[in-house]
Amino acid sequence: MKMFDALSSDLTDRILAHLGCARKSPSIRYLNQLIHAYIRRVPWESVSRIVKRYATVETAQCPRWPAEFWADALSCGTGGTCFENNLAFFALLTALGFTGYLTINDMPSQRACHTAIIISGQQQKHLVDVAIPLHCALPFYRDKVTKRSTLFHHYTIRPLGDSQFAIQRSHHPKRDVFTLLDSPVPSEVYAAAVEGDYEPTGYFLDRVIIVKVIDDRLWRFSSAEKPYKLEAFTKTSRQEILLAPDRLSYLLAQHFGIAEEKVAAALSHVV
Repeated sequence: MKMFDALSSDLTDRILAHLGCARKSPSIRYLNQLIHAYIRRVPWESVSRIVKRYATVETAQCPRWPAEFWADALSCGTGGTCFENNLAFFALLTALGFTGYLTINDMPSQRACHTAIIISGQQQKHLVDVAIPLHCALPFYRDKVTKRSTLFHHYTIRPLGDSQFAIQRSHHPKRDVFTLLDSPVPSEVYAAAVEGDYEPTGYFLDRVIIVKVIDDRLWRFSSAEKPYKLEAFTKTSRQEILLAPDRLSYLLAQHFGIAEEKVAAALSHVV
């Protein structure tokens, strides 16, 4: 299936250059280096999805599979929301020799709404999610609680039984992140979920949201919140910067490194 076509060696090298990472053999240390670089170069954003949705007649033609996702990231500074974001990162990891699978998971108020990656090797599984994002690869076990500390959060993974795990974080008003359903999702099922996310019931097609780590602060914008503002978070602080509505697309493009024409087009459909 097109979505799982392997990234070419040339494209992989260009992606690594974009991330500022060298090509190395798979390891957890290298995986964490890639995660660290990815969430600082590739935003979680709805801009690209809104633009693609309004420019495309057939829903089946809307999904941005990894080759298109990465072409846009390299040329326009875009990223995506979780279905396409984690898929694109998984495609990169696969091209670099990592083994694993994609999952579709539950959140406290919604089912089958969030994706994540499982990387497996040497009889150990690690949870990877560049969409929320989780700030490192998190090891987990069926029979014990695991904890990891990062620049932004302390993470806890609690086994719930039946291959389900509660993913929790500190320093956030919503401590429960999602429930991991540790079951590989077949490619055709994942493809259908990506396409379905472009239907009227899809997520984040009604507002521009952008999240990216910049200078070791997590920056966030949502067009659904007035007055328009940038929010910046560390583990212990929050900063707010008001944005002029008549310069909104320019200011967002400059701050997040996304092509202004993309931002302006997305805003025109939702504001």
